[in-house]
Amino acid sequence: MMEDITRLDSPIDVMVLMHKAFHALSLRVEGLAAASEKGGDLTEFQKGFEFWVKQLVYHATTEDDYMTGPLKNSQPARDNETEHVELVKHATGIVEFLGKGDTAGLEANVKAAMITMDEQQHEELVDSAKEIQEILTREMGRDKVITRTRRHLYRKVMDMRILEFDHFENEEAFVCSLVRDQMSEQQQLDLVKRLLVDESAEDPRWVIDWVAEELKPNERQLLADLETRFAGISTAAD
Repeated sequence: MMEDITRLDSPIDVMVLMHKAFHALSLRVEGLAAASEKGGDLTEFQKGFEFWVKQLVYHATTEDDYMTGPLKNSQPARDNETEHVELVKHATGIVEFLGKGDTAGLEANVKAAMITMDEQQHEELVDSAKEIQEILTREMGRDKVITRTRRHLYRKVMDMRILEFDHFENEEAFVCSLVRDQMSEQQQLDLVKRLLVDESAEDPRWVIDWVAEELKPNERQLLADLETRFAGISTAAD
């Protein structure tokens, strides 16, 4: 169970609220997958899973376009990016990296690597979701989904949920701190509005209303206060 969130020091801290909502949703869908192992209709699981994926794809796409994209453009020395991603994934590699004498740009390159890793995790999550959706599409039309397939689905969903949780930890620990350092409060508010309000949708509030439903009353108030701050910002034109 995630701790109660009592304050948002910067607009980008809304990520903690959004991640908490995703935690609740993904655990609920995982629970439906676990229950489906015992048999019965997969329709409820499919409905929950598709909503989870809809939220996740919008969230990841918006981040890549309006958060890590601008941050990436400001990062130097990205020519050794592959090595740096491995450096971050495997902390023991720092010793070897330092041994090469290339220490001057270490901090900047590690930050660049974290941004790249963030985007790679988005791709992995989408790929995982596609794989699960393919199984559902193949099986839902059949009279009976065999027990082995149900177990397979549950494991796939659990793996996806773990990947999501790991991604959120990385994002909160590294990427959000870069946003605080490199984006002004106004820029953060613009980003947050894009994450929470889909102005291209028939119901622009489909994200923010869902997040609010997953939160406790005091956290819902933090979200409402933040919405008041970004309400007047126009994000329709890029």
